[in-house]
Amino acid sequence: MIFFIKLFKLLVRTVKQVISGLMACFLLISGAAAGDLKPTMGDDGIYHYDWYHQSFFELKDDIDEALADGKVLMVKFDQKGCIYCEKVALEILSEPAVNRYVRDNFLVVQMDIFGSRDVTDLDGTILPENDMAARWGVVFTPSIYFIAEPSDAAKLVDAAAAVMPGAFMKGTFFGMLQWVKTGAYKSEPRFQKYFNDNFQRLRAEMKAARAS
Repeated sequence: MIFFIKLFKLLVRTVKQVISGLMACFLLISGAAAGDLKPTMGDDGIYHYDWYHQSFFELKDDIDEALADGKVLMVKFDQKGCIYCEKVALEILSEPAVNRYVRDNFLVVQMDIFGSRDVTDLDGTILPENDMAARWGVVFTPSIYFIAEPSDAAKLVDAAAAVMPGAFMKGTFFGMLQWVKTGAYKSEPRFQKYFNDNFQRLRAEMKAARAS
């Protein structure tokens, strides 16, 4: 019986991956995507990039997929009309160095704090996006959670290595991405100290990316 249950789960995951790939291809072929450096305004009133993960919101699977690809899972809460969400989409994620680093090192799952799509938390709890946001204590947007390692936590927010509360400036955003992805948060848990120590390098990398 256990064997058949595992086989069934494997088949379900495979089907989901195939569907996800087909959805991504459809977006590319249909022209709905606007390119790597420019987001598109969706019908929900929120900006989306074509490289955001086409998630089924089964978060344990998303973590497994990210880690299997050597990436960090980034769960990003937005909402319609949020000026800071627009700032992240239009100004920060379009910054060449930031854009490239996110695409190379993160699997981005975008959620709507007032959305109604079903989300499955790490303990199997299923709630619509807005109720899951309340379960996690998300009170403003954007709120970005980074999951860098496997976890036995019941809630995704408790598994997060770091949280980005709001819209940082470009350099600070870039610094936090590297702080998480490189694992520097383990040896230097004070992000501001890490950022100050690496400020000149980060600024040089951003400048070089703009020129390339």
